[in-house]
Amino acid sequence: MDEFEKMMAEFDEWAVGAKEKIKASGQMDQSVLDGFVKIIAELVNIKHDFGNKLFELRAAVEEQVVRLEYSKGGETIHRGFYCPSLVQDIVVGGAKRGRLFKKKIPEFGNYSYEYGFDKDGRLLRIKGMHEFSTPDSGFDEEFLLYNGNVVYGLEFTHIGELELVSRCFYDNGKLLKYERSQCGMEKFADLHYEEYTYDNNRLTEVALFYNITPQLGLYEEQRLRVENDEDGNMIKLTSDIVFDGKPETFVYRIMPRKK
Repeated sequence: MDEFEKMMAEFDEWAVGAKEKIKASGQMDQSVLDGFVKIIAELVNIKHDFGNKLFELRAAVEEQVVRLEYSKGGETIHRGFYCPSLVQDIVVGGAKRGRLFKKKIPEFGNYSYEYGFDKDGRLLRIKGMHEFSTPDSGFDEEFLLYNGNVVYGLEFTHIGELELVSRCFYDNGKLLKYERSQCGMEKFADLHYEEYTYDNNRLTEVALFYNITPQLGLYEEQRLRVENDEDGNMIKLTSDIVFDGKPETFVYRIMPRKK
């Protein structure tokens, strides 16, 4: 057994012990965690299907992209300005979408994301800048695949490895579920999960699950009650959270989003 294998064995032994302690404390719903494990397995299978198809995806998208947009900021949130989540930039500290450039095309190095759209206005590709980016290569690239009411996201690193898979479910344009897994190292694949509830076409509740780590039997949950204005726009989110054994109510007031 080499040093890496020994380290992994020690981690597995520690993880089993930690999971048993969490399970005994009653802080984990095993049925909920089992559902997350199933979703992670599905997203990992998608990674297997597309992990070696970067060049095919890139070529296919290049033929369809007819319009580009650029944004600055938003590096702490998936996909920046066009993050699928309706609430992450509101409830997660430090998570910002950034701003779109309104008119001129920015010079290389002065933007964070380049977005490519097809003739029907569908977002197909996201290029993310990082310290090794060059005008001809070195981007992180995410490609979106549309299949009915489901949109898949496949994000490759600048060295061509598929490390993030996401899946969004919609109904008549309304987001129902948003799933995202960092699964580059499958053994440590995690999950971020959001589920949206509507009443008369108005969003009423968001179930937010994050830091889902099956190896440790861990996940965190936040349920958000949604208040809308007369036009159906979100104006307030309210969440009850138990912190240090005491219930606390958090209120997030929402300003109109600007491009």
